[in-house]
Amino acid sequence: MKETTDYGILNTQHDPRFSERRFGRFGTIAKNGCGMIALYNVERAADPDIRFEEFYSARKPIKTNLFGLLGTRPSTIAKNLRRKRFDVTRIRVRDAHSAELFDAVIVLYWHFFGAHYVTGIRNRAGAYTFYNEFKTPMSMTLGAFLDHVRKRKLHPYRIWGIRFPETEAS
Repeated sequence: MKETTDYGILNTQHDPRFSERRFGRFGTIAKNGCGMIALYNVERAADPDIRFEEFYSARKPIKTNLFGLLGTRPSTIAKNLRRKRFDVTRIRVRDAHSAELFDAVIVLYWHFFGAHYVTGIRNRAGAYTFYNEFKTPMSMTLGAFLDHVRKRKLHPYRIWGIRFPETEAS
C-alpha cells in the first residue's frame, strides 16, 4: 500500500503519528529515533517524493546501539547517506564556524544522559533551518547552532556536511 499522507520534513521525533513505532529491538522513535529522523529529513529535503512510510520500512541498514536503546550508531550516518549517493564530509567541530555551506548538515551532540541528532537543511538565507531541536524549526548558521548547543551545556561531538545527489534535471 502506497502512503498518501505526506509528513514533509519532520521537526520532532515525538509526533504521535509515528513516535511509538519500533526503532531497533527495544527502542521507539520517540525515545531513540533522532538519528533516523535526521537521515529521513536529509533524504526528504533532497527528494520531495520520499515519504516517511517507505523510508521507515526500508530502515534496516540503520544500525543502532544496544538494540535501539541508545539510538543510531554514528558510524551508520555516512554509510547510509553514501549508499543513497549523497556526498558526505566530516566537519571538525572546532572548524564548524568557518565551514563551507552544504546542502544539509547533521549534528550529533552529547549530554549527561545520552546524545541527540539534529538536521540542518540549507535555506535561501544562506544558513540552515534546524529540525528536531526547537519547538518550531529555526534558521541560523552552523556556528550559531553550535553556540546554542554549548550555551545549554551540551557538547557537539560530530558534524556531517552533506551534498545532495545530482539529479537528471540539474
